[in-house]
Amino acid sequence: MELSIKRDVIADGVGFSAIVDTKLKTNVLKIKFITELSEKEAPLNSMAAMLIGSTNNKIKTYSEMSDRLNALYGSSIYTDTSKSGDCQFISFTASCIDNRFALDSEDILGELLDIAEDCIFDPNVSGDGFDPVEFELRRRELTESIAAEINNKRGYALMQSQKHIFKGEPCSYHQYGTIENAEKITSSEVLKAYRKLLKTAVIEIYFASPSENLSVKERFSEVFSKLEREPQDPAFRTVSPLKDEVCHVCDELKMKQSKVIIAYKSESSNKNACMVLSRLFGGAPFSKLFANVREKMSLCYYCTSMFVYSKGTMLIDSGVERENADILTAEVENQLDMLKKGEFTDEELTNIKLYIVNSVKSVSDSPSQLINWYFSCYCNRDIISPEQYIEQIMSVTREEVTEAARSFAADTVYVLAAKESEENGEVDSDE
Repeated sequence: MELSIKRDVIADGVGFSAIVDTKLKTNVLKIKFITELSEKEAPLNSMAAMLIGSTNNKIKTYSEMSDRLNALYGSSIYTDTSKSGDCQFISFTASCIDNRFALDSEDILGELLDIAEDCIFDPNVSGDGFDPVEFELRRRELTESIAAEINNKRGYALMQSQKHIFKGEPCSYHQYGTIENAEKITSSEVLKAYRKLLKTAVIEIYFASPSENLSVKERFSEVFSKLEREPQDPAFRTVSPLKDEVCHVCDELKMKQSKVIIAYKSESSNKNACMVLSRLFGGAPFSKLFANVREKMSLCYYCTSMFVYSKGTMLIDSGVERENADILTAEVENQLDMLKKGEFTDEELTNIKLYIVNSVKSVSDSPSQLINWYFSCYCNRDIISPEQYIEQIMSVTREEVTEAARSFAADTVYVLAAKESEENGEVDSDE
């Protein structure tokens, strides 16, 4: 199965990566706008993303856009906003089946790219702002999305904890911003913010397809080279400083199950060893936290760990009964101390590495996964294939894992404590 990737710089601060995999049956274009996460600009950029993904100056309504895309064999255009570390990512994605599956030699890809180009460079503007009708629809959608996040108590707890874990850092802000800020923004402010993105954001374009298609790169080379660009390089990795004392925060919410988030921070640059450590600690069904804290001691409903390389932070995410929160926190610390002493078997280490390898092997299953893989590599400043990464993971030694464990120290313990209502509380959406 032949897979190739080639990245070229096509304009100032604009990269184009062509990913060719002969087994693919679809074409996927993804354009990533990368900028520093800002409390003020987060909702503006999120709104801009929603607006350019729903209409353009030729296709004025979302309903008409849906009809046009459906006519192209169910093609799709969508946008999303995310964050990683101190960066905000605005993603524009267009997807369609490959032309070889179309009837009468129809150029599905060409028609889709025409629409996508209009969305990005000729948006649905009225006067000095976006179309007012579409703007109000998308603003309502944005505020409802932010408000609805409290319904997922697990995700909500993680979001709230980051305000304290990364206090004073851009990473503490939500990728969508706040409801209060979203309700205040104007259409002209959003258009101004979008034009700023086109001018100052670092832009990475990915095109995954079953065969080489140089016309796509040429198309975007031409349009982006015409723009006035002053790209501002984002800081993809800014290690979060360890607090002088462990920060303890407890909020309350009407629900049945309490949530405990524990943050450990490290200045280690051994990304692979930290990743293996995180999985060994709590990132697999047979990890230390799962086997001991959940199964043997029955202290929680779930207890997992994730490593955020961009911030040098390992997050422990757990759901517990309120009275067990302090006991769980102490036992998590105990389990990490055991890893620091090297108290894990070679078999456990091998199984964890194989677990990671199995997840990496699925990367080539879809064009979106391939794009996500190589974009992650770009952010880590280390463009490697999944096969190369597998070799690196398998070569991680127990000494490296132990050293990585010793580099982590407790920074924050955040508890979202259950407070039952008179009606016996609310049921968590993740239970």
